[in-house]
Amino acid sequence: MITGQANALLAALQGTRKPPPGTRLNHARGLLVEGHFRATPLAAQYSMAAVLGGLEQPVLVRFSSSGADAQIDQRSPAAEPRGIAVRIGARAAMVLVGHSLESYPARTPEEFLAFLRVMTAARPLLHTLPEPAQRFEYLRQAARSASYSALNYHFLHPYRLTASDGHTRIGRLVLRPAKPHPQLGAPAAADYLDRRLRAELARESVAFALVFTEAPANLDPADISQPWDPDLPAVALGHLWLDRVTRQQAAQRKRVFDPSLLPTGIAFAGDPMLRARLEAYRLAAAQRIGQVWD
Repeated sequence: MITGQANALLAALQGTRKPPPGTRLNHARGLLVEGHFRATPLAAQYSMAAVLGGLEQPVLVRFSSSGADAQIDQRSPAAEPRGIAVRIGARAAMVLVGHSLESYPARTPEEFLAFLRVMTAARPLLHTLPEPAQRFEYLRQAARSASYSALNYHFLHPYRLTASDGHTRIGRLVLRPAKPHPQLGAPAAADYLDRRLRAELARESVAFALVFTEAPANLDPADISQPWDPDLPAVALGHLWLDRVTRQQAAQRKRVFDPSLLPTGIAFAGDPMLRARLEAYRLAAAQRIGQVWD
């Protein structure tokens, strides 16, 4: 059942296009960067995960633009939302995959499939979409990304964090820029996001905070289509510093960021989209490289 749903999602995402071998079906244009992560002292009270134990951890991050075109003009509205895939740690690693909108166009695989079919039609009829999908599309078209380093990145599936004393909390994880970003001018080139990040990293490390927001009693954490109030209490679990652009950018063609890879102490809390979406990631990776690895 789940594999059938995942195959239907991939087929709808691909539409009539036939992507070149080794190309991602979505977020095909990306930039790999490397860095390090260190948890805050408070993190161990929330999760027993080794990556949150306080020791410095290696980090690999792939920033990306939406779409199946690996050369997409980064100034295009079709390149929104911007994506991120993060791997923290070497052993007992944690992989997070998200994007720059605090919203998802659907709550269930069936709703997401309907959304994809509308969006890949010759003349999309947006008014036929349910309210969450319409809101997502409005936010996507209104988005303007100044820099990869200036965005919040949302990992919308609910996570369950378990501390060493057995206490559990359910909520969302977000990467937030660690400091205010300077005002930047209008993008001047089709690769402006890549250029800006390269220039920033040539000067200094780019920092983000990994933030956890516990689900309040009046919100359903399983509904990933709903944005949460940004003023809800949140705690920084750690800080991530990006230090350099990876030299071998061609490696990203084979790099798989499998979001099901989570350490003891961090797990998905479950939602209607989760299983089909994870299966779709694995099937897409298998089609792209012939095997699944990370």
